[in-house]
Amino acid sequence: MAQTKVNLACGNVYVVGSGWLNFDYASPSRDVHAADLLSRLPLAANCADLVYSSHFLEHIPRNQVPAFLSECLRILQPGGVLRLVVPDLENLCRTYLAHRDHGQHAEADFVVLELLDQCVRREAGGELGRYYQELRLAPKRSAEAIAFVRHRNGEDLTRPTPPRKSRVGDAPKKLAAKVERLWIRAVLQLLPKAFRNQNVSLAAVGERHHWLYDDYQLQQLLSAAGFVAIERCSAATSRVAAFPFQPLDLAADGQPRKGAESLFIEAQKPG
Repeated sequence: MAQTKVNLACGNVYVVGSGWLNFDYASPSRDVHAADLLSRLPLAANCADLVYSSHFLEHIPRNQVPAFLSECLRILQPGGVLRLVVPDLENLCRTYLAHRDHGQHAEADFVVLELLDQCVRREAGGELGRYYQELRLAPKRSAEAIAFVRHRNGEDLTRPTPPRKSRVGDAPKKLAAKVERLWIRAVLQLLPKAFRNQNVSLAAVGERHHWLYDDYQLQQLLSAAGFVAIERCSAATSRVAAFPFQPLDLAADGQPRKGAESLFIEAQKPG
Protein backbone atom coordinates (compact mmCIF):
# COMPACT_ATOMS: atom_id res chain seq x y z
CA MET A 1 0.00 0.00 0.00
CA ALA A 2 1.45 3.38 -1.04
CA GLN A 3 2.30 5.74 1.79
CA THR A 4 1.17 9.35 1.82
CA LYS A 5 3.84 11.92 2.68
CA VAL A 6 3.05 15.62 3.07
CA ASN A 7 5.44 18.55 2.57
CA LEU A 8 4.09 21.78 4.07
CA ALA A 9 5.43 25.19 2.93
CA CYS A 10 7.60 23.44 0.37
CA GLY A 11 8.48 26.44 -1.81
CA ASN A 12 10.57 25.20 -4.74
CA VAL A 13 12.01 22.21 -2.88
CA TYR A 14 9.79 19.15 -3.00
CA VAL A 15 9.53 15.52 -4.14
CA VAL A 16 7.36 14.51 -7.07
CA GLY A 17 5.70 11.10 -6.95
CA SER A 18 6.33 8.33 -4.39
CA GLY A 19 3.20 9.36 -2.52
CA TRP A 20 4.30 12.93 -1.82
CA LEU A 21 1.76 15.77 -1.58
CA ASN A 22 3.33 19.24 -1.63
CA PHE A 23 1.59 22.34 -0.27
CA ASP A 24 2.35 26.04 -0.07
CA TYR A 25 0.43 29.32 0.04
CA ALA A 26 1.07 29.87 -3.66
CA SER A 27 1.81 27.14 -6.18
CA PRO A 28 5.10 27.50 -8.09
CA SER A 29 4.23 24.47 -10.24
CA ARG A 30 1.51 21.94 -10.95
CA ASP A 31 3.20 19.61 -8.44
CA VAL A 32 2.44 21.98 -5.54
CA HIS A 33 -1.06 22.53 -4.15
CA ALA A 34 -1.99 26.02 -2.98
CA ALA A 35 -3.47 26.07 0.54
CA ASP A 36 -3.81 28.24 3.62
CA LEU A 37 -1.38 26.44 5.90
CA LEU A 38 -2.58 28.21 9.03
CA SER A 39 -6.15 27.01 8.77
CA ARG A 40 -7.56 23.50 8.52
CA LEU A 41 -5.38 21.59 6.08
CA PRO A 42 -7.21 20.17 3.03
CA LEU A 43 -6.48 16.59 4.07
CA ALA A 44 -8.45 13.92 5.86
CA ALA A 45 -7.63 12.85 9.39
CA ASN A 46 -5.19 9.94 9.75
CA CYS A 47 -4.21 10.06 6.08
CA ALA A 48 -0.44 10.67 6.19
CA ASP A 49 2.48 8.51 7.22
CA LEU A 50 4.85 11.49 7.25
CA VAL A 51 4.49 15.26 7.56
CA TYR A 52 7.58 17.30 6.73
CA SER A 53 8.13 21.04 7.03
CA SER A 54 11.39 22.96 6.72
CA HIS A 55 12.04 26.51 7.92
CA PHE A 56 8.36 27.37 8.19
CA LEU A 57 7.49 27.12 11.89
CA GLU A 58 9.54 30.23 12.73
CA HIS A 59 7.41 32.23 10.27
CA ILE A 60 4.16 31.35 12.07
CA PRO A 61 2.88 33.84 14.68
CA ARG A 62 3.68 32.21 17.99
CA ASN A 63 0.08 32.06 19.18
CA GLN A 64 -0.85 30.07 16.03
CA VAL A 65 1.87 27.44 16.35
CA PRO A 66 -0.16 25.09 18.64
CA ALA A 67 -3.02 25.02 16.11
CA PHE A 68 -0.58 24.26 13.25
CA LEU A 69 0.98 21.38 15.20
CA SER A 70 -2.50 20.08 16.06
CA GLU A 71 -3.33 20.00 12.35
CA CYS A 72 -0.14 18.05 11.68
CA LEU A 73 -1.16 15.59 14.40
CA ARG A 74 -4.70 15.31 12.97
CA ILE A 75 -3.63 14.36 9.45
CA LEU A 76 -1.00 11.85 10.60
CA GLN A 77 -1.86 8.20 10.97
CA PRO A 78 -1.26 6.67 14.41
CA GLY A 79 2.49 6.05 14.53
CA GLY A 80 3.10 8.57 11.74
CA VAL A 81 6.11 10.88 11.91
CA LEU A 82 6.39 14.66 11.90
CA ARG A 83 9.81 15.97 10.80
CA LEU A 84 10.48 19.66 11.42
CA VAL A 85 13.48 21.77 10.45
CA VAL A 86 13.95 25.23 11.95
CA PRO A 87 16.78 27.67 12.63
CA ASP A 88 18.49 26.54 15.84
CA LEU A 89 18.51 29.36 18.41
CA GLU A 90 21.05 27.58 20.61
CA ASN A 91 23.42 27.04 17.68
CA LEU A 92 23.10 30.68 16.66
CA CYS A 93 23.85 31.92 20.18
CA ARG A 94 26.78 29.56 20.79
CA THR A 95 28.29 30.29 17.36
CA TYR A 96 28.02 34.04 17.91
CA LEU A 97 29.73 33.85 21.30
CA ALA A 98 32.47 31.52 20.05
CA HIS A 99 33.43 33.79 17.16
CA ARG A 100 33.22 36.96 19.24
CA ASP A 101 35.32 35.40 22.02
CA HIS A 102 38.00 34.43 19.47
CA GLY A 103 38.09 37.88 17.90
CA GLN A 104 36.49 36.64 14.67
CA HIS A 105 34.30 39.70 14.47
CA ALA A 106 33.22 39.48 10.81
CA GLU A 107 31.84 35.99 11.43
CA ALA A 108 30.20 37.07 14.69
CA ASP A 109 28.61 40.05 12.94
CA PHE A 110 27.14 37.77 10.28
CA VAL A 111 25.62 35.49 12.93
CA VAL A 112 23.95 38.60 14.39
CA LEU A 113 22.36 39.12 10.96
CA GLU A 114 21.27 35.47 10.93
CA LEU A 115 19.76 35.84 14.37
CA LEU A 116 18.03 39.21 14.14
CA ASP A 117 17.52 40.48 10.60
CA GLN A 118 14.41 38.47 9.75
CA CYS A 119 12.89 39.29 13.13
CA VAL A 120 13.08 43.04 12.61
CA ARG A 121 13.34 43.81 8.88
CA ARG A 122 10.89 46.29 7.38
CA GLU A 123 12.03 46.14 3.76
CA ALA A 124 12.20 43.13 1.45
CA GLY A 125 15.57 41.43 1.72
CA GLY A 126 16.61 43.42 4.77
CA GLU A 127 20.21 43.76 5.92
CA LEU A 128 20.95 40.18 4.84
CA GLY A 129 19.96 40.99 1.28
CA ARG A 130 22.21 44.04 1.22
CA TYR A 131 25.12 42.03 2.65
CA TYR A 132 24.64 39.28 0.06
CA GLN A 133 24.67 41.87 -2.72
CA GLU A 134 27.96 43.28 -1.44
CA LEU A 135 29.53 39.81 -1.51
CA ARG A 136 28.22 39.07 -5.01
CA LEU A 137 29.80 42.27 -6.33
CA ALA A 138 33.25 41.22 -5.11
CA PRO A 139 33.21 37.41 -5.01
CA LYS A 140 37.00 36.89 -5.20
CA ARG A 141 37.75 39.36 -2.43
CA SER A 142 34.90 37.90 -0.38
CA ALA A 143 35.56 34.19 -0.94
CA GLU A 144 35.95 33.39 2.76
CA ALA A 145 32.81 35.31 3.70
CA ILE A 146 30.85 33.60 0.91
CA ALA A 147 32.01 30.20 2.15
CA PHE A 148 30.98 31.11 5.70
CA VAL A 149 27.51 32.14 4.53
CA ARG A 150 27.13 28.83 2.67
CA HIS A 151 28.19 26.91 5.78
CA ARG A 152 25.86 28.80 8.07
CA ASN A 153 22.57 28.93 6.17
CA GLY A 154 23.05 27.18 2.83
CA GLU A 155 22.89 30.36 0.72
CA ASP A 156 25.15 29.81 -2.31
CA LEU A 157 26.23 33.27 -3.39
CA THR A 158 28.50 31.89 -6.14
CA ARG A 159 25.52 30.63 -8.08
CA PRO A 160 23.81 33.19 -10.32
CA THR A 161 20.16 33.76 -9.65
CA PRO A 162 18.28 32.02 -12.50
CA PRO A 163 16.01 34.33 -14.50
CA ARG A 164 12.35 33.76 -13.82
CA LYS A 165 10.58 32.15 -16.75
CA SER A 166 7.83 34.30 -18.17
CA ARG A 167 4.39 32.79 -18.46
CA VAL A 168 1.23 33.80 -20.23
CA GLY A 169 -0.53 36.39 -18.11
CA ASP A 170 2.59 37.50 -16.23
CA ALA A 171 2.70 41.05 -17.67
CA PRO A 172 -0.78 42.11 -16.44
CA LYS A 173 -0.06 40.57 -13.04
CA LYS A 174 3.25 42.41 -12.74
CA LEU A 175 1.61 45.70 -13.70
CA ALA A 176 -1.20 45.17 -11.19
CA ALA A 177 1.31 44.31 -8.46
CA LYS A 178 3.37 47.42 -9.23
CA VAL A 179 0.28 49.65 -9.13
CA GLU A 180 -0.73 48.07 -5.83
CA ARG A 181 2.73 48.67 -4.32
CA LEU A 182 2.71 52.31 -5.42
CA TRP A 183 -0.79 52.80 -4.01
CA ILE A 184 0.22 51.27 -0.66
CA ARG A 185 3.30 53.49 -0.44
CA ALA A 186 1.22 56.57 -1.27
CA VAL A 187 -1.32 55.75 1.46
CA LEU A 188 1.47 55.12 3.97
CA GLN A 189 2.84 58.59 3.37
CA LEU A 190 -0.36 59.97 4.88
CA LEU A 191 0.49 58.33 8.22
CA PRO A 192 2.62 60.18 10.81
CA LYS A 193 6.28 59.39 10.13
CA ALA A 194 7.00 58.20 13.69
CA PHE A 195 4.04 55.80 13.58
CA ARG A 196 5.03 54.59 10.10
CA ASN A 197 8.62 53.87 11.10
CA GLN A 198 7.55 51.99 14.22
CA ASN A 199 4.61 49.95 12.96
CA VAL A 200 4.73 49.50 9.18
CA SER A 201 6.71 46.78 7.42
CA LEU A 202 7.12 46.40 3.66
CA ALA A 203 8.95 43.09 3.96
CA ALA A 204 7.31 40.37 1.91
CA VAL A 205 4.83 38.06 3.59
CA GLY A 206 6.75 35.02 4.80
CA GLU A 207 10.06 36.85 5.21
CA ARG A 208 9.68 37.71 8.85
CA HIS A 209 10.58 35.36 11.69
CA HIS A 210 7.99 35.50 14.46
CA TRP A 211 10.01 33.35 16.85
CA LEU A 212 13.17 31.25 17.11
CA TYR A 213 13.38 27.85 18.75
CA ASP A 214 15.94 25.63 20.40
CA ASP A 215 15.66 21.90 20.99
CA TYR A 216 14.05 22.29 24.42
CA GLN A 217 11.37 24.75 23.28
CA LEU A 218 10.45 22.64 20.28
CA GLN A 219 10.23 19.44 22.32
CA GLN A 220 7.93 21.18 24.80
CA LEU A 221 5.66 22.43 22.01
CA LEU A 222 5.46 19.01 20.37
CA SER A 223 4.75 17.28 23.66
CA ALA A 224 1.98 19.77 24.47
CA ALA A 225 0.45 19.11 21.02
CA GLY A 226 0.23 15.39 21.80
CA PHE A 227 3.32 14.02 20.04
CA VAL A 228 5.50 11.31 21.57
CA ALA A 229 8.93 9.78 20.90
CA ILE A 230 10.38 13.24 20.23
CA GLU A 231 13.99 13.03 19.12
CA ARG A 232 16.59 15.29 17.62
CA CYS A 233 18.16 14.06 14.38
CA SER A 234 20.36 15.53 11.66
CA ALA A 235 20.19 16.51 8.02
CA ALA A 236 21.28 12.97 7.12
CA THR A 237 19.44 10.85 9.72
CA SER A 238 15.79 9.93 10.17
CA ARG A 239 13.65 7.19 11.63
CA VAL A 240 11.69 7.29 8.34
CA ALA A 241 12.83 4.56 5.98
CA ALA A 242 14.07 5.83 2.60
CA PHE A 243 13.62 9.45 3.58
CA PRO A 244 14.66 11.63 0.58
CA PHE A 245 17.45 13.58 2.27
CA GLN A 246 18.25 14.94 -1.16
CA PRO A 247 16.66 17.24 -2.14
CA LEU A 248 14.84 18.01 1.11
CA ASP A 249 17.60 18.36 3.71
CA LEU A 250 20.89 17.80 1.89
CA ALA A 251 22.34 19.82 -0.98
CA ALA A 252 24.06 18.20 -3.95
CA ASP A 253 27.43 18.49 -2.17
CA GLY A 254 26.13 16.50 0.82
CA GLN A 255 26.01 19.51 3.15
CA PRO A 256 22.82 20.54 4.99
CA ARG A 257 20.66 22.36 2.45
CA LYS A 258 19.82 25.12 4.93
CA GLY A 259 23.24 25.17 6.56
CA ALA A 260 24.70 24.48 9.98
CA GLU A 261 22.17 26.75 11.70
CA SER A 262 19.37 24.20 11.28
CA LEU A 263 17.75 22.08 13.97
CA PHE A 264 16.15 18.77 12.88
CA ILE A 265 13.57 17.08 15.06
CA GLU A 266 11.15 14.19 14.63
CA ALA A 267 8.11 13.15 16.66
CA GLN A 268 5.38 10.52 16.37
CA LYS A 269 1.63 10.48 16.69
CA PRO A 270 0.68 7.99 19.42
CA GLY A 271 -0.20 4.58 17.97
